[in-house]
Amino acid sequence: MSEKKSYEYDNAKNGDTKIVHSGDVEIQFQDKSKRTALEKILIAVVLMCVVVIIVLAIVAAIRKNDKESETIGVCTSTECTVAARKHSTYLVFDNESVDPCDNFYDFTCGTWIKKTIISEDRSSIDMFGVVRDEVEITIKYLLEEDSPDNEPEAVTKAKDLYKSCMNLDLIEQHGAAVLKDLMAELGGWPMIGSFDGVEWSPDNFNLTNLLLGLLKYNNRILMDMYAYTDSKNSSTRILFIDQADFGMPGRKYYLKERNDTMVMAYETLGRSIAIELGADPDIAAFDMERVVDLEIDIAKITVPEEDRRDNEALYNKMPLHDLPKNFTTANLPFDWIDYVQGALGSEMVQIDIPIDEPIIVRAPLYFERLFSTLSKYDNRTIANFMIWRIMQNRANNLSQRFKDLIQNYNQILYGTSTPRARWRDCTSYVNTNFGLATGRLFVKESFHESAKNDTLQLIGNLLESFHELLEHADWMDDATRIVAREKADFIQKKIGYQDDIMDDEILNEIYQNITINADTYLANVLNVISSISADSFLFLREPVNKNVWSTAPATVNAYYNSVYNRIMFPAGILQPPFYSKDRPKSLNYGGIGVVIGHEITHGFDDRGRQYDKDGNLVQWWSDEVITRFDKQTQCLVNQYSNFTLPELVDEGLNVNGINTLGENIADNGGLKQSFRAYKRWVAENGEEKQLPGLKYNHDQLFFIGFAQVWCGSMRRESAINRILTGVHSPGRFRVIGTLQNSKDFSEAFSCKQGSYMNPYKKCYVW
Repeated sequence: MSEKKSYEYDNAKNGDTKIVHSGDVEIQFQDKSKRTALEKILIAVVLMCVVVIIVLAIVAAIRKNDKESETIGVCTSTECTVAARKHSTYLVFDNESVDPCDNFYDFTCGTWIKKTIISEDRSSIDMFGVVRDEVEITIKYLLEEDSPDNEPEAVTKAKDLYKSCMNLDLIEQHGAAVLKDLMAELGGWPMIGSFDGVEWSPDNFNLTNLLLGLLKYNNRILMDMYAYTDSKNSSTRILFIDQADFGMPGRKYYLKERNDTMVMAYETLGRSIAIELGADPDIAAFDMERVVDLEIDIAKITVPEEDRRDNEALYNKMPLHDLPKNFTTANLPFDWIDYVQGALGSEMVQIDIPIDEPIIVRAPLYFERLFSTLSKYDNRTIANFMIWRIMQNRANNLSQRFKDLIQNYNQILYGTSTPRARWRDCTSYVNTNFGLATGRLFVKESFHESAKNDTLQLIGNLLESFHELLEHADWMDDATRIVAREKADFIQKKIGYQDDIMDDEILNEIYQNITINADTYLANVLNVISSISADSFLFLREPVNKNVWSTAPATVNAYYNSVYNRIMFPAGILQPPFYSKDRPKSLNYGGIGVVIGHEITHGFDDRGRQYDKDGNLVQWWSDEVITRFDKQTQCLVNQYSNFTLPELVDEGLNVNGINTLGENIADNGGLKQSFRAYKRWVAENGEEKQLPGLKYNHDQLFFIGFAQVWCGSMRRESAINRILTGVHSPGRFRVIGTLQNSKDFSEAFSCKQGSYMNPYKKCYVW
């Protein structure tokens, strides 16, 4: 209805209807006793006329307002009203006190952040986490359902693994018995001395055998070895050897001061676990200090992630018999050939490896320095370090007193004051390791097949946008542009889930080598990780099948694979706030559309662009184009390197613009592609009607939907972890950095040039 008027003016018009103020009618009201009957009738008629005129004026005003609403495009249908109410959770997070051109992240997420509390068991919370929580709840109930008679064995195994994880009484009852057997198998742990009759002996120490024993249980200490698609011949597989991961979250944690709180917390954790297993406190303290010293020295010789972005530099192919010559082992009891042949010749793999077997060494500088670094320490310290690492990984599967020690460490490292609910840990573990089995349950319960067709259509529209971006990339020459277009057209698309998981026989075969007992959790875990380790080698001699994908359907994420030139969107991400078939296209393009564009762009970021359309590592760009590309990307490196999280203003920690470069390129390209695709959809289908109760037009809703995907809040410890180890920029800067470079955003919100969200200098690659 139109705004009410006081009518304190003469001859006002609304359409063709004259509005008459009651004061315009001059009537002398006489004493009632003196009025004639005729006068009374005339007065009544006049008053009735005034009322009728006012009513007609109001009706006309309403009709005019309705016509104006139709012109603006407000949708008042039941369907639109329901859609607005359904999605209002994600659309009312705007902070009216913040100008969108001053800080769009605070504008879209500020109120949500204020109203959202990080629970004590979390180090952070964001939209991805919210959706993952919902998926975990669904999987929990599916795993707790009774098994029907015709249930696939793989699904039954997943449910039994969950039951064993949830049976705390049996876990307490079994204690560390299985771990003791494992320790005996590995030759003992020097730090704890005699352990059920097993005592480590320096005379029996053999680094090769210990590494193989750890590898059997998927503990890749000192070095990582696996079989994977050959980067330069994506139709075959080859062995890779690389530097290994750390006990703490990343290399930079070890480069802090020796007495840093987090370093000392790590040392305390190792000492405490050893004492729980029977170590003398003084011996454990001395030994663990040496272990951390060794691990710090190993961290120092690893190649930083900033120097590992050139895939060509990581491709160092050599025959097995050259490893001893290229990477001498000092006087340590380690043999390269025995190690590689032993790993592939294990009982679960049984593949013969000749001495001329080709191997790709991804970190030659690390291996050139590894054994000389180890030689500075005695065998006891080396053995302590290696056994500690498997104890660290498995302590989480033991009784509550071990989990309490881990929680003390996590509180210092991540800021969490209580552990996660047991059912969440168990659900997550089962979904990680039996993801195709849980995925089958999840898909049947929660996935709508229409999402596949919608996503395929979105992908087609986004690829068309990417073609447009190729045409406008003025730093690229025509020859490279043609080949880039071919690569984009060659991208494989995997959506929702792999059809094979609905085939009982195929699904059961995937997990046939894993024995699961509902009463023995730690034994189940060891069986699972042994199978994972074997699987990393089993397919070495098998041809590559690029149609197979093993991503768990109940995963809230999306992926691009360079050697397969493939984008993947599991069922878990095809739900709000990313996608919903009922809501406006502006929100779907701002949500899952940007995600799709992000993954497409990964094929053309600083690492993905090194692979051709078939997934082969080959230089298909000219040197001149590469130089221009590097110049464009340096702008992004500089931009993001200047961002500092509010939580870390006093820490002197900025975003790492190098390590996050690939993701930042993908974020910027994905946003631009998706907005173009949305505008093309509008041109073909017409403007979408406004949702009732929402004042933003759909161009604005596109950017609001995009930004609110990244609403989040972090504890200080989590923020430090994100900066030190993350390859993604924090959500705040995935919004701000991307939109600062977007002319489309500035036009949608009329941001003046020179404002924070519309700087004069903008960076772009695609």
